[in-house]
Amino acid sequence: MGKNKNIFITSTGTNIGKTYCTVEILKEMLHRKVLFNAYKPILSGFNIFNIKDSDSYKILKTHNKEPKIEDIKEISPWLFEKPIAPSIAAKKENKSLKYNDVLEWCLKKSDNNIINIFEGAGVLMVPIEKTKTILDLMKDLNSKVVLVVGNYLGSVSHTLSAIQNLQHANLQIINIIINENINNDDIDIKDTESLLRSSINKKIIIRKVNYSDTYKSISLKKITEDIISSC
Repeated sequence: MGKNKNIFITSTGTNIGKTYCTVEILKEMLHRKVLFNAYKPILSGFNIFNIKDSDSYKILKTHNKEPKIEDIKEISPWLFEKPIAPSIAAKKENKSLKYNDVLEWCLKKSDNNIINIFEGAGVLMVPIEKTKTILDLMKDLNSKVVLVVGNYLGSVSHTLSAIQNLQHANLQIINIIINENINNDDIDIKDTESLLRSSINKKIIIRKVNYSDTYKSISLKKITEDIISSC
């Protein structure tokens, strides 16, 4: 059996571009013929009548097949209609969401022979049950982490707080991805990148992405290489 190959993609906020980055990484892995599993165990805001807008649908669609609801449930067994914190959504929708169940499911899905990509629900400190959060799940899976952040006023502070939490949990950060498209405050991404680089361990790799095809291709290739080499 090979070494742990769990990769967890998380973010510092909602609508930061986590799924966008996940999908592009998976596409690049497919292009390189790298074997992987991809999961999003918990998903809030799921509309059964419009599954094409869901994160899980987009993840499955990387295989160029038309996903069905059964396929989505295979990679996202905890589906909630309300676009709110999963623990609250579970109570409001009278559904079960227990941390140990989620962890056990993820452990069963982990295959040490290939790369396992897990995308988190919301941000890394989202509660799952009582005192258990997405961060606890990452730690118990012994995952390496890709952290997606935005480029907005306050993003550096949010990123540094996230890094501190990840390091306190002794989790390896493979990449910090600055999504240049998340910029609501006319903040120069060069300033964001420079401030981050001067504030963190030099071993942590910072990459930038945007929706430009050429730029995106170069960045995502490097990010995918970072992930593969870490495994």
